[in-house]
Amino acid sequence: MNDVGPGTVAPTTNHQPPTTPPASAGGFIEPFPTLVTPQPGGPHDPLGESILDQAQPWLRLFEPGDVRLVLGRNQDPNRELIVAHAQADGVPIHRRVAGGGAVVLAPGMLVVAVRLQSTGYGTDCYFDLVNSALRPAVAALAGIEPVCRGHGDLTLPGGDGQPRKILGASLRQTSRLAYYLGVLMVADAVPQMERYLRAPSRQPDYRLDRGHRTFCTNLAMHGVSVAALRAVTHDFCSKILSPHAR
Repeated sequence: MNDVGPGTVAPTTNHQPPTTPPASAGGFIEPFPTLVTPQPGGPHDPLGESILDQAQPWLRLFEPGDVRLVLGRNQDPNRELIVAHAQADGVPIHRRVAGGGAVVLAPGMLVVAVRLQSTGYGTDCYFDLVNSALRPAVAALAGIEPVCRGHGDLTLPGGDGQPRKILGASLRQTSRLAYYLGVLMVADAVPQMERYLRAPSRQPDYRLDRGHRTFCTNLAMHGVSVAALRAVTHDFCSKILSPHAR
């Protein structure tokens, strides 16, 4: 995976040996240990959770090096995922320390991980803050500014006029810090979603029970590449979010 962030150097291989242990899940005991694999940790961990380590940079932007499935903190893999397909394909299943829904991480996406000062209660204020950097970054390349929907999602209009998702996000908050994890879909990720993700157990109202193909879209349709988006997103995040970072 290719990482870009303040004070970081992109790794030369997809999988780096962990230099720090995986992020603590606050005493959480994995209820599905035969299905869910602990993530390897380290400054180049595949989920972006290195931002939980205050010795690491507050911002990570990277393209996943391979396909992985990630559950929210309290989700059942058998309910959210097509586990048989993941096992047949050798795709690892991880659990993030934050909430949110199950996602596919794959090449052709941009993971955005941010560590912020905790200055308020609730999640929407932090989603809005990060989106204040992501929206103009996307607009600078796609020529259209995405709209916020649900809790932290970003959308673009589809050909049918319905909003289509390009970003989903999750948040973990402590008394001092807020940790944001988001995924921007640059390439078409629907084939992986249809193979590995069931219809989610919890859906935002604007989804309207749509399947993955009619609910999601991608930025490649607007001429955006991961490399260009990573560079522009780094600039906007550094300018807008650095006063709030920790």
